[in-house]
Amino acid sequence: SDRDGQPFPGVDGVEILTIGELRVALLGVTYDGIQPDYVSFLDPVQVIQQAVDTLRTQVDALVAVTHLPLQQDIALAWAVPELDLILGGHEHDNLVVHRGPNLTPIYKADANGRSAQVHDLSLDPSSGVLKVASRLVAIDDSIAGDPETQSVVDHWLEIGYAGFRADGFDPSQRVVEVPVALDGLETSVRLAPTELSQLIADAMLAEVPGADVALLNTGSIRIDDVIPPGPITQYDVIRALPFGGEVVAASMTGSLLSRVLDQGDANRGGGGFLVASGVARAEDGAWMVSGLPVDPSRTYTVAAGDFLLSGLEQGLDFLNPDNPDLEIGESQRDVRHALIDELRRRFGG
Repeated sequence: SDRDGQPFPGVDGVEILTIGELRVALLGVTYDGIQPDYVSFLDPVQVIQQAVDTLRTQVDALVAVTHLPLQQDIALAWAVPELDLILGGHEHDNLVVHRGPNLTPIYKADANGRSAQVHDLSLDPSSGVLKVASRLVAIDDSIAGDPETQSVVDHWLEIGYAGFRADGFDPSQRVVEVPVALDGLETSVRLAPTELSQLIADAMLAEVPGADVALLNTGSIRIDDVIPPGPITQYDVIRALPFGGEVVAASMTGSLLSRVLDQGDANRGGGGFLVASGVARAEDGAWMVSGLPVDPSRTYTVAAGDFLLSGLEQGLDFLNPDNPDLEIGESQRDVRHALIDELRRRFGG
């Protein structure tokens, strides 16, 4: 709903489809992990329950279409056992679980259109029992394109490209040819540095004159895919870093820098896992900058994204403008422009 609690135009949250003789209610909800000031949120379980109470006698199947973390989908299955099927998002890998008193099936497919969960619903008219048969289908070149769907895709793609052009990008422009795969899978970048995440951190280091260190919170990498060797366009850069954000020059004491690096490493597996440029780790675990252990009393120039310096990243609430050991300086260009330049420096073009 909007900030006044009213539905957005054209967004009802409920869609009833008639497929053959089967009437299927699709009930949509999303999570409140991001809360812009123009949106208000209701409890998704309450919303689904109200819709089910209204529709259960009017349709043959009740299907929740959610963008919720799995644990919330599971809570929904327990709270609203009348649901026949939950089609979920949020997680980026396919999964199937059955939860709740009726063992409600919860299905999720892979991100970036790598797969689809296909569901066949059949109703026994004599018993009124609904059966759900599902299968995971890989999306690849063996599946013929649908012209009507492609037309819709092209329409929205052009709207997106127009927005990128307004921000100073040319999405279709070739940046460079890379000889290696750039791994941006969430399960990779949040566990260890990859070719892609290290490139971005190096780009940030080069973006801030005189920077000693650059810090990248890997949750800002959203492509969740591997860019294969070959030509890279500006759109690939945008896909990797859709949020963008300015690279900021900051000054921080060595004691704060060590604390940030320790927490960034402790965040391994989450979006707050940090990849650094200009930093190494000694065998004894000490952080090293320019070949020397980090000096707690020295001030270091650090390149970081504006979000990371806001105190909103996982476990890094102390890294904010109110910290006396941190001084935030000038903002440089959008990190995506910095990455484009780094790609050209690294691979030519």
